[in-house]
Amino acid sequence: MSGDGLADIIGKVAAVATVGTFFAPVVICWDIIKKKSTVNVDPTPFIGGMAISILMIKNGILMNDPNIIPVNIFGLVLNLIYFLVYYLYTANMGPAMSMLKKVSLFTAILWWYTMLEDEKLVEYRFGVILTVLMLILIGSPLFSLNEIIKKQDSSMLPFPMISSGSVVACLWLIYGLLIDNIFIKVQNGVALILCAVQLVLIYKYPKKDGKKSD
Repeated sequence: MSGDGLADIIGKVAAVATVGTFFAPVVICWDIIKKKSTVNVDPTPFIGGMAISILMIKNGILMNDPNIIPVNIFGLVLNLIYFLVYYLYTANMGPAMSMLKKVSLFTAILWWYTMLEDEKLVEYRFGVILTVLMLILIGSPLFSLNEIIKKQDSSMLPFPMISSGSVVACLWLIYGLLIDNIFIKVQNGVALILCAVQLVLIYKYPKKDGKKSD
């Protein structure tokens, strides 16, 4: 099999796996519904997922790529549903709503920026911004690293999302190596490292239910 043929197969598998990651939070939401509580659940992935989906839709418009738009509309709808589940069962919605307002404003500013930027530069620059934001979202659970180590409890780390994300990052990294695309290699290489660090923390500090309150 030629290198191009293998790259095409890996690319398609990675695309399917990416769509599959949209369903990873279902496990978390089902746990919330069963417990009727959002204890140890961070809404950041849901809020960030909505924002990234909206920005990826804009990126698809800029790239004139019809394949990107429907996938991210689907991702936006799913993340909205996940956030609504969180909203229904949380005892304190204040911090989540504050985060939602700030993220919404930031997303609107970036969308507005794409309308003002030079048409010849906007696709590249917006792509760089998206890359940084996606890596921040993937690594966001590590913002609580001190608390995780201090309590020796990885409950706040969303294992389904991290594990599925690591698989997808690995597939896209292989694809990037096959086609020799520096952006894909850097994005997914860093993403894989961030996921690996979180998986090590989950292994080292097993989940302890009921230790943290809303």
